[in-house]
Amino acid sequence: MTDVQIIQGALQEFANGGAPRARGNRRAEQVVIDFWTQLLFDGRLYHLQLGTEDAPIASTAAIDDALVWAVVDNPVGMCLIPFRAQVLIANWTTATLVNSMLEADMAKVRYSSGGTAFTPRNLRADAPYAYSGGATGAYVGTDITAAAKSAVPDSVELHRGQVVEDAQATPAADAASLAFDYTARLHGQVALIDAGSLVLHHGATTADVNSYGMLQFAQFDKAYAV
Repeated sequence: MTDVQIIQGALQEFANGGAPRARGNRRAEQVVIDFWTQLLFDGRLYHLQLGTEDAPIASTAAIDDALVWAVVDNPVGMCLIPFRAQVLIANWTTATLVNSMLEADMAKVRYSSGGTAFTPRNLRADAPYAYSGGATGAYVGTDITAAAKSAVPDSVELHRGQVVEDAQATPAADAASLAFDYTARLHGQVALIDAGSLVLHHGATTADVNSYGMLQFAQFDKAYAV
């Protein structure tokens, strides 16, 4: 069994290929951080958002494969894993049948045109790595046009929010309970290897609904996906 090295104060750094002992606390309990925390410290987690502070943005029309709210393309040579996705409704106006869904297209990149280019923010402040989108990238907004989705099973619908059937001119007190909320810590996961897209759908059949949203993901060289 590998000896446990007690490290209670400053963290130690070790060179690649080194052979350090396992880290422990003063009770000799081995210290192991979870996968997502490790990705954060490694500088591999990214964030993009829709709306800001008290300024929500409109959704798309009824969701379909070609009209989306946010898309993150992953190029050949990279691995992308969804981490968090959230949609909070600010007001419904006259919208009905509000629907949200997170999709991973495992066969091709989906961005075609429109929307606003968004540079995903590395969630580690000093940003040791930058998101790689290949020839396309990450886009948010109400007028994104996406390519038709790949046939099932290559199009994987990871998570759906609760469908809101009726219009609500003023958000109810429990508005947050009607939001879309996905986390890889609790829900299903998928790893996009080479060309593929992470797609966030959010829309209403009869009118725009004004909402806030965010999408977070990990990305790294596919050689590390072992």
